[in-house]
Amino acid sequence: MNDERSVSSLEIRPLHVAREQYDVVIMGGGLAGLTLAIQLKRRRPDTSIAVLEKREGPAPLAAFKVGESTVPSGAHYFEKVVGMEDHLKKDQLIKIGLRFFLTAGDNEDITLRIEQGAAGYPPHDNWQIDRGVFENELASRARALGVDVLGGCRVQDVDLDADPHVVSFTQMEANVTTKGRWVVDASGRASLLKRKLGLSKDVAHTINAAWIRLSGGLDIEDWGRDNEAWMGKMSEPGLRALSTNHLMGEGYWVWMIPLSSGPISIGICADPRIHPFEEISEPDRMVAWLKRHEPQLGDAVEPRVGQIVDFLRVQDFAYGVQQVYSHDRWTLVGEAAAFADPFYSPGSDFIGVGNTFTTDLICADLDGEDVSERVDYYSDWYFRTFEKVISRYTDQYLLFGNAWVAQHKLIWDTYLNHTGNVTLFVKNRYGNYEFMKSVQEDVDRLYRLDMNMQELWKQWHELQPPDPDEDIPEEAPLAKLIRPMMFGAFADLVRELDDDALREEISQQVPRSEALAVVIFGQAAEALDERPDFERPINPYAVSLRPERWDADGLYAEPGMTLKDATELVESFADAIAAGASGQAEDPFFLA
Repeated sequence: MNDERSVSSLEIRPLHVAREQYDVVIMGGGLAGLTLAIQLKRRRPDTSIAVLEKREGPAPLAAFKVGESTVPSGAHYFEKVVGMEDHLKKDQLIKIGLRFFLTAGDNEDITLRIEQGAAGYPPHDNWQIDRGVFENELASRARALGVDVLGGCRVQDVDLDADPHVVSFTQMEANVTTKGRWVVDASGRASLLKRKLGLSKDVAHTINAAWIRLSGGLDIEDWGRDNEAWMGKMSEPGLRALSTNHLMGEGYWVWMIPLSSGPISIGICADPRIHPFEEISEPDRMVAWLKRHEPQLGDAVEPRVGQIVDFLRVQDFAYGVQQVYSHDRWTLVGEAAAFADPFYSPGSDFIGVGNTFTTDLICADLDGEDVSERVDYYSDWYFRTFEKVISRYTDQYLLFGNAWVAQHKLIWDTYLNHTGNVTLFVKNRYGNYEFMKSVQEDVDRLYRLDMNMQELWKQWHELQPPDPDEDIPEEAPLAKLIRPMMFGAFADLVRELDDDALREEISQQVPRSEALAVVIFGQAAEALDERPDFERPINPYAVSLRPERWDADGLYAEPGMTLKDATELVESFADAIAAGASGQAEDPFFLA
């Protein structure tokens, strides 16, 4: 890829003059704002849109922003909804999914660590995105569609009481105002409207992050290339480096993400209860921390500190929001709304979700429809989704060093990450108001089930903490049973489904997930002195390792299934996959 060519024609022209009035004024010309502008234009070409961006020129390559990794919802959004498939295939890196390396001893030999990830390319494309390259191309395409992308803009005030709304900003030291029927805050962590309206909300998840870009890249397989068996787990050499690699330990995880322009992004997310922020808050401290906790990575980075092209840090990065969509015709999208955690890469998913709801509200309103019910419905859906997502992280970092419990969590999370709302999004039913209502009950059940299982992991970790002398099997006993379910969930994302078939698919995901919850509970309950009565039906929404709570929580209440029935249901689904639902079923791409 020619970096100079990638930038030259993509500049945000700072002297572009704002019109007096627009249908939509988007405050922020980063990932969320630019993709929203394009999505609006693709759905309703006559919509007039201004994007106000404070940057005066093109985004620099590589040494720019965090947020390079996509998973199915975000990947689908960029590729299909925004229409960036040609750019992604030409100028970005296709990824081999998420890959996790659980802690083993002193983490001095990656080949000894339990590894979970794809042996080859998953059925659904995902991407490692160089944000600078991507946002420059988005700006160019937005302008080509007729969007006024205005650089050098700093928003001073927004009058939401005026109709249309009035946005005041400076551009190249000149005071400017423009009007918009709708105003969208896509300003990222600046959160212009959220701050103005006092909509901030704290969350019970306090994690710090620091990251670098290292020029020249880094291949994780260099650490185990002499181990023939380890190298042979992959369908071909070199694919591990194309994953979003996660190195996990007690209270932390480290990401490694290659970028198409050459560097690799390396970041630490750490719980300050175990790893104080001061230990990673400067580049030299970060490298020293890596040498202590991830010595193979630390040893690889230390002699190359001169190749560190940038260093960024964020303290207490998670936050919530009290309102995202308003009857008064404003919305918050992307990180201007809320942010949970980069683990599992949900940031782009939330951009896609927020932008799609915003697009439907704006287009329906501009076409003369009453959107008041949709505002309330989409708001509720957003908050329930955020609550479900952040439950996967809250107080979970403590168990990242527990290889036994963590591998079961990863199995569960990987499967659930490709059901329910993800299926709905990839099948382009998000923003289809009537269809979403038709599957809401099933999606809600998956949400409730997932959130309860997140409590189970924490309880299991308390009951069965890691034992340095314990020999953890390379593959959990349940892995072979569950792995085909994960493969089936991935394969379902690329199947064509009409409305009835999609409703049926999401409906069938519920009993499969319920059965999986009961099967995992059966494994976790071995840590208890008092075992549940598995001859009785188990309520999957009440599984816990707190025997004193079983009666009150309704462990044996309806709906329920025995452990035997749950295991048979999981096995039957696995057998269906192996019978030929996918041509690759005999060689599932997930390792354990």
